[in-house]
Amino acid sequence: RKQRAPEDTHTMRRRLLYQMRKRGILETDLLLSTFASQHLPTLSRDELSDLDVLLSNIDWDIFYWATNKTQAPKEVSDMPVFQKLKEHAAKRGSTIVRMPDL
Repeated sequence: RKQRAPEDTHTMRRRLLYQMRKRGILETDLLLSTFASQHLPTLSRDELSDLDVLLSNIDWDIFYWATNKTQAPKEVSDMPVFQKLKEHAAKRGSTIVRMPDL
């Protein structure tokens, strides 16, 4: 994976927000964009770094891991931010979800 130039936390949050909204698979877009809307402003720098690593995975993998359809690799399941994403996915249940406003 190519190393990024150092970025401040504000820039990192904005980049991650974009990456979470523009995944390409609707289910993952909805899951990640609603998670970002609720949690991104309060994530620590370490959690943001872990989220950056998590987002480097394939969309369907992220979705299936977060919704407990398949087992996440240990390096992912050990991330505190991934645990927050799983909790978020579990709370969504069967409610109708739409993309949050920008």
